[in-house]
Amino acid sequence: MSPATWSWIAAAASIVGLWISGHNPRFGWIYGIASQAVWITYGLATTQPGMIALSIAFVVIYSRNIYRWRGTRFQPAAAQPLPTTDGQP
Repeated sequence: MSPATWSWIAAAASIVGLWISGHNPRFGWIYGIASQAVWITYGLATTQPGMIALSIAFVVIYSRNIYRWRGTRFQPAAAQPLPTTDGQP
């Protein structure tokens, strides 16, 4: 697979991870750890050691987040009414 293809796959994996984190942080962090395999593969395919180092740092940070927030129950925020254009709540 070409480096350009790998970069698109890796970018898509990261975007999906951000979306997932907005809905369920714990699962988002787990997904983030797993998605680093794509970035490491990209770093190896393009011989970019900095990309590999960055992916390892992300794994450490995601792991730290999972550890620090263990036991926390994540709940969606309550829906807020949209403001009106006439200045009335």
